[in-house]
Amino acid sequence: MLDGIHIFGFTALAFILGYLLYIIYYTLDLFFLNPFKRIPPLTAEEEKTIIYYLPFFKDLPKKKKKLFRKRVVRFRERKTILFHEDVKQQEKITLLLSATAAMLTLSMADFLILSVEKIRVYPKEYYSIHTKKKHYGEYNPSLKMLVFSAENLLQGFKIPNDNINLAVHEFSHAISFNVANKLNFRSYVFMFGMRKINKLFKNPDFIARVNASNYFREYGKTNIHEFFAVSVECFVESPQEFKIQFPKLYSIISKMIQ
Repeated sequence: MLDGIHIFGFTALAFILGYLLYIIYYTLDLFFLNPFKRIPPLTAEEEKTIIYYLPFFKDLPKKKKKLFRKRVVRFRERKTILFHEDVKQQEKITLLLSATAAMLTLSMADFLILSVEKIRVYPKEYYSIHTKKKHYGEYNPSLKMLVFSAENLLQGFKIPNDNINLAVHEFSHAISFNVANKLNFRSYVFMFGMRKINKLFKNPDFIARVNASNYFREYGKTNIHEFFAVSVECFVESPQEFKIQFPKLYSIISKMIQ
């Protein structure tokens, strides 16, 4: 007859084995090796949409394109995206959000961005109960949540070279938070880059050049975090001009996210 100690031991062992199986399942899922899941690939029409709004995709090497496709569908499948108040074009928004996340994390192992568990999308500018202000978009690290205005999010993709892309901006915040305390090489490269950007941001001569150029929008001067997010928007939308005007900053960001 089993006594209480043995029952407890078997229960604990079952729990540990169950947890280990979950970790193995999650790891396989993370690196596309899970034999139990078959996620539909991107359709030809979806690829056309991505190329139209994120033209960087067509210039990727074949191997990177394959990785990008897999990450887009995996991100789309894994993330909870909640649409409020009858948001239109939900499938398109979901695709563009997933593609943006995959684009910005293509060099990273954690492409799922574990600091983001939910994404909420409202039709237009919304009132945030957390900040008590109206927003077009925000990242809330304590809730692990991204929030967007559909109108402003789509507008960011419609004009491909105005250096304003709400999805890129907010995902940049989330990724920065996500890698902050990770102990791996890519996180080290990312945080080393952030320290370099912070040093530039505190340099009066550099800020004078920023002010004179009118290349970065005013909001980027709020603090180092906003400057980084605005810089990534520029990196995505006008890379050639960025490289010419601010080659040092361009090089830093390139090493961080490519």
